[in-house]
Amino acid sequence: MFSLLRTCGFPCVILVTMRGEFAEFNPWQVPMGSITETSLKLCGFLTYRVDAAEEVDEIVDAGCDMAFSGNLAVAILLSQRLIGRKVWSR
Repeated sequence: MFSLLRTCGFPCVILVTMRGEFAEFNPWQVPMGSITETSLKLCGFLTYRVDAAEEVDEIVDAGCDMAFSGNLAVAILLSQRLIGRKVWSR
């Protein structure tokens, strides 16, 4: 699917909630989380990472401008630090 973005020049913005990073409690999430950004870049996406709530508006706005002004593929990675540490109880 991502090849169509590059071939046809469609603008695209995806928001990715990251796993396998800061305080991850599921070890099976770590391998994919460690290669997500690299994989998206290899697929032709410009990537921007959001680590703090005060960055969200500016980064999402800039990503949308890049995508829709230049017919580009942009991935905005919402880090686990932004989402916060998960607390699971039984």
